[in-house]
Amino acid sequence: MLLRKGEVVSIASGIFDAYSREGPFVATQDFDLGAFVAETVSAVTETWEITELLWELPRLLVEQGLLVELPCRRIHLGSLGDVELTEESRPSALLGMVRVA
Repeated sequence: MLLRKGEVVSIASGIFDAYSREGPFVATQDFDLGAFVAETVSAVTETWEITELLWELPRLLVEQGLLVELPCRRIHLGSLGDVELTEESRPSALLGMVRVA
């Protein structure tokens, strides 16, 4: 999967309480996301480690200079049938990712 310089993306992995969606990010250059993921995952020896690694991939992409996180407001609309508008706080991608449950 090729990402083009200037393309805006969000990155998601997992399901249910292990679901994570990060971004938005902008690609700083053309690069092959599939190749980056394949190379990174190839270092994993245990299947159970893949979930944690996938959760860390957005941070790794930022650290490698392939993506830059764009500032945005994150608004949660509510859950479980309750409407409750709240704004989520979020540290920078370089400081760590926030799991969205």
